Amino acid sequence: MNLLIIQAHIGSTRLPGKIMKNICGKEVLLHVYERCVKAKEVNKIIIATSKNTKDDQIEKFCKKHNIECFRGSESDVLDRYYECAKRYNPDYIVRVTSDCPLLEPKLIDYWIKNAVKDNIDFVEEEKELFIGFGLDIFSYNALERMKNRASENKQKEHVVGYYYDNKNEFKHNKYLLEDELKYLYRPYRLTLDTIEDFNLIKAIYEKFYENDYVELNKVMNFLDTDKSMLNINNNVCQKNYFRE
Repeated sequence: MNLLIIQAHIGSTRLPGKIMKNICGKEVLLHVYERCVKAKEVNKIIIATSKNTKDDQIEKFCKKHNIECFRGSESDVLDRYYECAKRYNPDYIVRVTSDCPLLEPKLIDYWIKNAVKDNIDFVEEEKELFIGFGLDIFSYNALERMKNRASENKQKEHVVGYYYDNKNEFKHNKYLLEDELKYLYRPYRLTLDTIEDFNLIKAIYEKFYENDYVELNKVMNFLDTDKSMLNINNNVCQKNYFRE
């Protein structure tokens, strides 16, 4: 059983309330959820938010759209994942961040299939992937180990921080993308952290949103030939676990 957990919260230092902003008539969070639904290897999807009253809005959103919601620790997101996942005892967990409304469900399927085939703890991401692919895939056993061994606040806040700091303790593997997925190897920034990011993603959705979906390969092909749209957010600095 493969469980996908979307972590979501209203607070954001650079763009508060970003996941509830409207694009093409839907909240960003709903776009993220609907893209996750298209992943065929996923058996269950849950939105995991905090117990902070600010995040009551997310629970109401989930009830409105008939999406399962879990509420846990605000600061210890690793614990939130663990407490959520242990209810279902999944084989693998897909961690999705709610600020990536252009994530690729085909990548989720590709990584899950390989992780199951090789019985690994973690799928190692490739640095060549575009910024905003928005996911990690790891085994439930790996989640338990991270939960039991993480001691630093940073490791608990970032869910997979302990893994980044101690990769030698986990069986991990990288999977080169098949030809039909190589459009994901791009230097483009398609994540949502700032108003500039929002303006770019909104522009992309308004141009490519058809039949309730944005085909990411079409977006990449367009940006390859016309990079002017990328000027909208080309000055935004990307945060990461090692540089904050």
